[in-house]
Amino acid sequence: MRKFPQSVVYSSLSTPLANQADQFMIKKRVSIKDIAELAGVSHPTVSRALRGQGRMSDETRARIVAVADELGYTPSLMARGLVTQRSYCIGLIVPTFVNPFNSAVAQGIESEARQKGYSLFLASTDIEAQRELEVMRSFLGRQVDGIIVVSGHVGDEYAKVSIETGVPVVLINVNTPSSKAHAIYHDDVAGARKLVEYLLDQGRRRIAYLGASAEGRSHIERRKAWFETLLEAGLSTKLEGDGLSGTIDGGKLACTTLLNDSSSRPDAMVCFNDVMAVGAMSILRQEKVAIPIDVAVTGFDDIEMASVTEPPLTTIRQPLLDMGTEAMSLLLDLMDPETPAPESPVIKYMPGELIVRESA
Repeated sequence: MRKFPQSVVYSSLSTPLANQADQFMIKKRVSIKDIAELAGVSHPTVSRALRGQGRMSDETRARIVAVADELGYTPSLMARGLVTQRSYCIGLIVPTFVNPFNSAVAQGIESEARQKGYSLFLASTDIEAQRELEVMRSFLGRQVDGIIVVSGHVGDEYAKVSIETGVPVVLINVNTPSSKAHAIYHDDVAGARKLVEYLLDQGRRRIAYLGASAEGRSHIERRKAWFETLLEAGLSTKLEGDGLSGTIDGGKLACTTLLNDSSSRPDAMVCFNDVMAVGAMSILRQEKVAIPIDVAVTGFDDIEMASVTEPPLTTIRQPLLDMGTEAMSLLLDLMDPETPAPESPVIKYMPGELIVRESA
């Protein structure tokens, strides 16, 4: 066997060895056998060295690692999966790619997953429950190690799937209330209450709620906080518009409904989310209603565009990246055979922050 030059251990490969390395990279994917040939050891020794296992001298291990780095070796997830019986892939289900909320949460998930050596399969359900179930089955067919669902609509179905298949599932802000599945939620009741209390402190008394009934649990909890806070203040809770979905068009619809009834004109609008607030503000500008002089407007989520609307939007900042990171961290624990399984579903509520800008 050819001995690897000692000078190569801590420096880059030099000719003629570098030329041989280049040939390996050009011809085919670098394998453990390629590393073994250049390092002058057996391929089982290379495998053990790269896993940090086996008995060998520090010099041998360092030489093997140096050759692997020079060749640009990356381990095959498929080969690793055959050994570990894991795919190192996570299925991520979101309702739509359009809402910036989903992309921000997904970023937190992906960042944590990448650090732990996992890749993501990402799919959108187009806010359809049947499509959600189809995506879930598709991910299971791809043998993902776990699934994370953002704003899903079939909460308890995931708990059933997890029990039947052994594949752990974590939900984020699921729209169908579930006490059977592991979940991360934002504390929507506390967040919406902060908004209403802030508007009351500003002297607003005709505070409307622009809801999105199709959004399920989040809509119900935010509306509940609006309703109860106004009731406690002895004020009317009849000012309400339903945009059906938390979209720009939903915000336009809910705002138009309120403005068309002259007897129910509000002096403030608590919108289900920032996207609806953008739609509502466009209608107010169209109708020459001054924001916030005539009508104050608030959103929910603090998506990126919230700070650049005209005027900038007062809102509740959900810890979107942290929610994604927390969900992925929980999923990693659930997938880890060394970590004891929780006796009951892990359900965590994360607090948001009131962000005051110029719209209210």
